[in-house]
Amino acid sequence: MTAQIPDTIVVDATPHVLAAVDGAEPLFEPTGHGIVPGPFHTACYRGFVCSFTVDDGRLLLWELTLGPHATVAGRPVSGGTEIFGTPLAEDTDDGSFTVAPLRVDVPFTGRLLAGRGLIEDLHVNMGYAPGWKYEHVVELVLDRGRLAGRRDRSPEVAAIRRAILAGTLPDPDGERGGKGWVTRTFSLAFERTFPLGTR
Repeated sequence: MTAQIPDTIVVDATPHVLAAVDGAEPLFEPTGHGIVPGPFHTACYRGFVCSFTVDDGRLLLWELTLGPHATVAGRPVSGGTEIFGTPLAEDTDDGSFTVAPLRVDVPFTGRLLAGRGLIEDLHVNMGYAPGWKYEHVVELVLDRGRLAGRRDRSPEVAAIRRAILAGTLPDPDGERGGKGWVTRTFSLAFERTFPLGTR
């Protein structure tokens, strides 16, 4: 296993990485749209990657990438297959297929943590990077796909990062390589950035 390609979200015209998701339902579930993804390389075991944007207070899916083993409406994916009325284009480098631009409303209710400026010295080649490994972090609160609130959490995240690096706060993922560590690195839980007692 290895580091995974993260979903992204554009906030204030600036791309961010989705570092955490907290909601009763998944942020985007392909099978709910007749799409069954399949792994296409070690950096994308789940078989799909999403790019979202916040536009006029609405959360939108604007790009979706699928691996070559995906199916759409029960048929193998191919160049020209339409998703949300837009044809897929094939990437000849890795055999993946991407559809964009889209403007698909995402009726998510919950919180998202978006980060930018990954601190390279903290990079671990496994799963997804938690929010405390980014220089800038913003929390978005959504209600049925509408932006209900936001706040800059960079100062809190910086304090947590300093405490983890100083050893006064344990790494929420646990000891690297320890039991359960790999599973935790694949999680997008808020607790990986804000351990209990720090929120």
